[in-house]
Amino acid sequence: GEVVFSRQEALTVAERIGYPVAVKPVVGHKGIGVTAAVQDEDELKIAFERAVGAIAENDPIRIIVEASISGADFRLLCVNGRFVAATERRPASVTGDGNSTIFELIQRENRTPARIDTPTSPLGKIKLDDAMENYLEEQGLTLDSVLEEDRTIYLRKVANLSAGGLSIDATPAIHPDNVILAQDVAQHFRLTCLGIDLITRDLSQSWKNGGLSIIEINAAPGIYMHLNPAIGESVDVTSHILHTFFESSSPARIPIISFNRVSVQELQEIIDHILLQRPDWVIGAVCRDTVFVNRAEKGLHSEYNANVQNLLRNPKLDLLIVEYREDALEREGMFYFGSNLVVLDNPTEYEMMLSRDVFEDSTVVIRREDNISISRKGLMEQYQLGSAEPFSRAYLKELATVL
Repeated sequence: GEVVFSRQEALTVAERIGYPVAVKPVVGHKGIGVTAAVQDEDELKIAFERAVGAIAENDPIRIIVEASISGADFRLLCVNGRFVAATERRPASVTGDGNSTIFELIQRENRTPARIDTPTSPLGKIKLDDAMENYLEEQGLTLDSVLEEDRTIYLRKVANLSAGGLSIDATPAIHPDNVILAQDVAQHFRLTCLGIDLITRDLSQSWKNGGLSIIEINAAPGIYMHLNPAIGESVDVTSHILHTFFESSSPARIPIISFNRVSVQELQEIIDHILLQRPDWVIGAVCRDTVFVNRAEKGLHSEYNANVQNLLRNPKLDLLIVEYREDALEREGMFYFGSNLVVLDNPTEYEMMLSRDVFEDSTVVIRREDNISISRKGLMEQYQLGSAEPFSRAYLKELATVL
């Protein structure tokens, strides 16, 4: 196939490829403007105008003309590069009763509960448009034609679910070779969800035997056809998507270290100490004088808790270190609930609230003059700092509890 920009180019390409051809806009969704099995020049002119009509007003005219392939229409869904589900899509159809016109059959079908046409209904309303009437005309029919009893006809060439098409779960039927093909295609795209549209007579047969053609790749595929197909079992696609984003079963909360006072130099030493053990971590830290992301200094907001909030908004953050002095606690309170490690240097009574806002397995290190107490899981250790021993020696060894 080729991309064309005018009707004359479309006619030229179709002659070169050979009829039947398929015509569709380069950019689009839900099968709007797509015409399959175009048989001659007259049909091509109509199909070209239909494709142009589906293009947004300010977008350039770019139309694909390609060989039309016969067979059933399937959508394969891959999540994170892995095959998850397959759905067969069939065009909307009606079955005659010997008395009703095609229009009446459509109206009756559109009133069924399955076609209530909500975001969660398995079927959409059968859409009446020029494409449908043209296809009926090709079959020697109109909307006023009365179908014989038990005669079933398709109402359009394209299996468009948004125009009333039928979805059938085909996941159990897919051949292993076709699963591998879908996954090989998905590996070339960095997409969480990838929809692969293909035409084949039998999905249970390997593509290696011929007769399977990929016609389109969708970067933002709908998933409800898999969750609630009109026929067949539901495939829990959403669990695969969520597992992609939340693969680990560990808690999403990052560890937090709270100080009642810490200097800029001490913060830098703590960050360096942690990065030696966790070089791939992103550490956020804030004290009254500055904000750090690893060793990079950031702008300090006048509202103290806004700095804490901005750091916690970083989706790549692995650890947060925060200084909460008495004045900040009185003025704004704590922005988060609970600390994994609390380090208090000669705390005021007000600052002691930090030692109470902890978890069962948190560690609390408190210095009063030269006396050190360390509490963890109900156990307490006490000792005295040496005359030349810095307080940092007491709490740096406790960092292992949060790393």
